[in-house]
Amino acid sequence: MIYCIGRNYAKHAKELGNTVPQGAPVVFFKPPASIALSGETIKLPAYSKEVHFELELAFRFNENLEAGEIAVANDLTARDKQREAQEKKTPWSLAKGFKKSCGLGNWVSAKNIDLQNLELKLTLNDQLKQHGFTKDMLFSIPVIIEYLKETFPVEPGDIVLTGTPEGVGPVVAGDVIDAEIIGLSKAQWKFI
Repeated sequence: MIYCIGRNYAKHAKELGNTVPQGAPVVFFKPPASIALSGETIKLPAYSKEVHFELELAFRFNENLEAGEIAVANDLTARDKQREAQEKKTPWSLAKGFKKSCGLGNWVSAKNIDLQNLELKLTLNDQLKQHGFTKDMLFSIPVIIEYLKETFPVEPGDIVLTGTPEGVGPVVAGDVIDAEIIGLSKAQWKFI
């Protein structure tokens, strides 16, 4: 399963005109088959005219249901379909679960890494678009882990995307995205 935490950076929630969550994280899902590894070419969905990139830190549960590994991620979102779903108060599945909508970089061990002190960066066609720090998350990784374990049937190997900092924007055919957790995990995707 791929669990995703929405609106986990206050400035991102505000840039989209959304309320900042309080009390508990906003959780949605992506299908495991939506993963696009670094180097893959991503075909944008024909049903959307506005797909956005969203830089994120991902972690993967180990056998003890702790954050065993981390990777840079790109939570692609059909923003026009997400707005429609929000207006109708329906799930975001069409906006978040399309083919190759979950970009993932190389996995590295989370052992001895301060997960709340990481720097994230995303460039679109070599222009910096997103730059953030995990210390700015509304819900820290330990809080996310505890909430997911109490609420959902998490299993070893499940992936969690932890939210995006501000600066999200559109991607179109021909674009190239490079994303990085500085010094740890990198990825690149091309779009058609």
